[in-house]
Amino acid sequence: MVTWENREFLVDGQPVKLFAGAIHYFRSLPEKWPELLLKLKQCGLNAVETYCAWNLHEPENGRFDFSGRLDVEHFIELAEELGLYVILRPGPYICAEWENGGLPAWLLRDEGMRLRTDDGDYLSYVKRYFDQLMPRLVRHQHPQGKVILFAAENEYGSFGNSTRYMNTCADLLKSYGVEVPIFTADGNLEMFLSGGHADGCLEALDFGYDGGNLTDEHIDVLWRRQPDAPPFHVEFWIGMFAHWGRPYQGYDLAYYEKELRWHLEKNINFNLYMFHGGTNFGFTNGANTFADDPQNRLKTTYYPDVTSYDYDALLTEWGEITPKYRLTQRLMSEYLGVSLPEPEPVPLMALSDIPLTESAPLFDNLDRIGGHHTSACQHSMEYYGQNTGYILYRTQVQPHQNIHLLAVEGVADRANVYFNGVWRGVISRNDREQLLEVYGWMDEGGTLELLVENQGRVNFGRTMDHGDRKGILKHVFIQQKHGPSHILYNWEVYTLPMDGLDRLQYGGEAQPDLPVFYRGTFRTTEKKDCFIHPDHFTKGFITVNGFCLGRYWEIGPQRSLYLPASILKDENEIIVFAEKPTATPVISIRDYHVLDAMKTDEGPVTIM
Repeated sequence: MVTWENREFLVDGQPVKLFAGAIHYFRSLPEKWPELLLKLKQCGLNAVETYCAWNLHEPENGRFDFSGRLDVEHFIELAEELGLYVILRPGPYICAEWENGGLPAWLLRDEGMRLRTDDGDYLSYVKRYFDQLMPRLVRHQHPQGKVILFAAENEYGSFGNSTRYMNTCADLLKSYGVEVPIFTADGNLEMFLSGGHADGCLEALDFGYDGGNLTDEHIDVLWRRQPDAPPFHVEFWIGMFAHWGRPYQGYDLAYYEKELRWHLEKNINFNLYMFHGGTNFGFTNGANTFADDPQNRLKTTYYPDVTSYDYDALLTEWGEITPKYRLTQRLMSEYLGVSLPEPEPVPLMALSDIPLTESAPLFDNLDRIGGHHTSACQHSMEYYGQNTGYILYRTQVQPHQNIHLLAVEGVADRANVYFNGVWRGVISRNDREQLLEVYGWMDEGGTLELLVENQGRVNFGRTMDHGDRKGILKHVFIQQKHGPSHILYNWEVYTLPMDGLDRLQYGGEAQPDLPVFYRGTFRTTEKKDCFIHPDHFTKGFITVNGFCLGRYWEIGPQRSLYLPASILKDENEIIVFAEKPTATPVISIRDYHVLDAMKTDEGPVTIM
């Protein structure tokens, strides 16, 4: 039996302090799980915490997947074999800097859907998902297994104030037989806690990354609300995520040491967020919006996350220990009065440069890899049943209209503009004016094409209330110099989730400034972790043996992609999608990762 009283957790009547680390099973591959969990135990921690990603477990409406990297039960079983407690956060919303906060994008096909509410339609989908997920989890709760805590939703107090909704989330867990304590997780301010609590549930706290300045005030708010509660710092932020175009956010080791000592001295239960960060494989990265315009405090700027979720964690993205790990292990050894073992290093390898000898222009392959639609107005990705990737909008413009301006309102998130097969520029979500000046290049009329990338749905805060839909959300219009304008109608649309690349036809020539796929092959008898460096490319994504490693973008800070050993075969295929072609179609595979190299930097910082 797991309970709490007198500011302590009790397992079968005995006090237990929780020293946990976060590992998201879906941000690594199953072959890596035993190593990651063992290193967590070798660090002196006694529990592992993880979210569950609904959008991966139900990628399409009504189709569920709990296999391979999504076999959450296997992850739990591996932890149990090591004697680790397990803390589960099944959602439905998880944040986690994950695409749409873990909520499936197909929910947004219903334009009236209100996320994270007790709206009947939304909750009916949640319940159907939990019907599949919860039986897999509940049978591992103590005493049958090692699961000792469940979370109801996540950080709801940073979103809304519906106690009715939060009570519904907690009651839903209980309806599946959850008997261990249920907790809520929110920031350590009264506003967050009052909005995010559920009746009868333990209130746990998220905070950190505070320059070593943690004090009793960070935890006192909890005891004002729940005087008997064990202090549980469920997200002790020891690093931070990174956004494209902004520097990598490491966290000073001296600050972290001061904060960890504070937790141990104050007998505060904690979960290191993250112990292992892992990777936003494919198109799973989330995004944030920040109100950083002092002239308009309600206007937000959009920042998509990079592919790596390194997080300056105790383990690197590929599972190697860091100075932060060694410090933690030393302090835990002192606190527990035990000697802790040295973990095994992760072997890495480098290969020679790989030429990409074949090319397949995107526009020549639309009917092979895309779904074709026609409609009078252009609509969002979700309207056409698409979740992630790119979407292409095509229409005709009549000649002799004296056009001076092309406007694309409501771009989500980044549109490459082409006219008659010539690239004309980029319009993006953050542009103050979402338009291009037209200097005569539309005079003869012709074909307008807009290739829009979903760069990651917002995963946190009030801006995801109605859902962060993707594509072109308002109008496309042309305008003459002195004002007359009209909206463009009658569109062809190609949905391009980029998940059917085996259907590509190679042999076409890359054209200037037009998107293209490159393909190459390489052999390796060794199977070790390594890193792909797309030095000669500007923007796109990379797959190896059909597995999408994630996005690359020359603006940084991330300049390489992690290639797990378990993806490799003796004969390997690599496909690089490039929004613009390169004069040097060569990829390098090296034994080091570059996570902090902004485009304007003198030199990159390697994260080893």
